[in-house]
Amino acid sequence: MAKNTGKTHDLPILWGAPGSGFSGRTRSYLLKKGIPFQQIFPGHPRFQQEIIPLIGYFVMPVMELTDGTLIQDSTDTLIHFEKCTPENPLVPTSPQQRAIAWLLAFFGSEMLFKIGMHYRWTYLENDRPFAEATFGHFFSHHRDMDLQRKDIGPIMAFFDGFLENLGVTEATIPAIEESYFVLLEALNDHFLQCPYLLGGRPSPADFGLMVLMYAHLARDPHSSHIMKLRAPQVYRWTERMLEPGIVDGEFSDLPPQYMADDALPDTLLPVLQYFFEDNGPEILGMVETFNAWCDAQTDLKSGTPLRTDPETLSAHPMLGWFSYESRGATFHRQTFASALYCFQRALDEISALEGEGRERFLSTMTRTGGARVAGAELRRRICLENDEYTIA
Repeated sequence: MAKNTGKTHDLPILWGAPGSGFSGRTRSYLLKKGIPFQQIFPGHPRFQQEIIPLIGYFVMPVMELTDGTLIQDSTDTLIHFEKCTPENPLVPTSPQQRAIAWLLAFFGSEMLFKIGMHYRWTYLENDRPFAEATFGHFFSHHRDMDLQRKDIGPIMAFFDGFLENLGVTEATIPAIEESYFVLLEALNDHFLQCPYLLGGRPSPADFGLMVLMYAHLARDPHSSHIMKLRAPQVYRWTERMLEPGIVDGEFSDLPPQYMADDALPDTLLPVLQYFFEDNGPEILGMVETFNAWCDAQTDLKSGTPLRTDPETLSAHPMLGWFSYESRGATFHRQTFASALYCFQRALDEISALEGEGRERFLSTMTRTGGARVAGAELRRRICLENDEYTIA
């Protein structure tokens, strides 16, 4: 059952902020979809007094619809508006493109998490005045910086200490930064030719990539400087994704459509290959850890909650540690139920493929090294109901 504030509004409310990664996904989607909305920062007293108690934990963004209904998950927000507002569709209908769009949405929102968090928190002292202002927007309703710092101190300390859960350590940072530079080069080459990942129209792939690429990597001072100098076309894409309308002035001659015949841009293939090479072992490690967790339960019933702490709800419950190798470094990180839930959505699209669409997709996986990831299976399905992750 959807949670409801009991209030009605002229416009849907995006409870989010510019420095919040997942807010960036929802904001860019609403702008490209052409849905008028109002954004209110979570420091507003009403968010603290009404929204958080209904959800059960702090999270952003939260979408409050005009009838008061709350949607906590940013992907669920996209799916809701695609269903109720079919005009200007932003999810491909052709089979390979649809599966690739959701697969890239997962890569962008979940597999870039350690890169985005690394650059925000490892270089905090370089960016501290900007970071404090950003978190002041998030969490404080005061207009006095000293009072804002008092409000945000414990929260910033929590996120600063969260890097270990993602495998970000002194030993792995060189590999993380090397990996990021490779991705920037591949994306820069692509966005020189195409305004969006699948061609002339944005898709879940673009909205997923916005999660970390905008709020953390294009907006924070240190990482923004890197992106602007190493990959100016990527930075331009982040600007484009926050502009209303589909047709971009730089690509005014390109029809606002996905490619014909279920094709993919040639320049997208190196991006896919990057994700499979650099994140494939990480994804498979998460899947194996979750499957082992399922196997270890003697009586795993439907509705069993997935929680870090049995007594506490959270937006990103952790299920166990695992290790994997990437770019010569050994990473040790947590498995997140939220990431697996996102991956499950991509797997559902892949499993639904048939006929020529499936053949095209499998050919692309062979060319880009994605067969093992695309063929992964979760032992049990994960649900997100009443803002809690559970076993189906």
